[in-house]
Amino acid sequence: MVFDPKQEVGPGSAVGPVVIEIPGRTAMLLVELAKQLEAKTPGEVVGQALGLLQTVQQAKAKGQRIVLRDPATGREIDLAL
Repeated sequence: MVFDPKQEVGPGSAVGPVVIEIPGRTAMLLVELAKQLEAKTPGEVVGQALGLLQTVQQAKAKGQRIVLRDPATGREIDLAL
């Protein structure tokens, strides 16, 4: 299965909304995160999450790390896919 929307639409073309089925529990989490982040729509949360995932993936491909560090303890946790 090839999953590349750009392949179907072409570079530079605008892509309209896409419907994605989200299980109930995940949808509830999405709505809660939208409230916490003061997002206008749950879609904004998905966009931010995808951007973060892409950043982590790009860093990993370059041999880099993205780390969460607890200043109180110095403990570090790598963000990973």
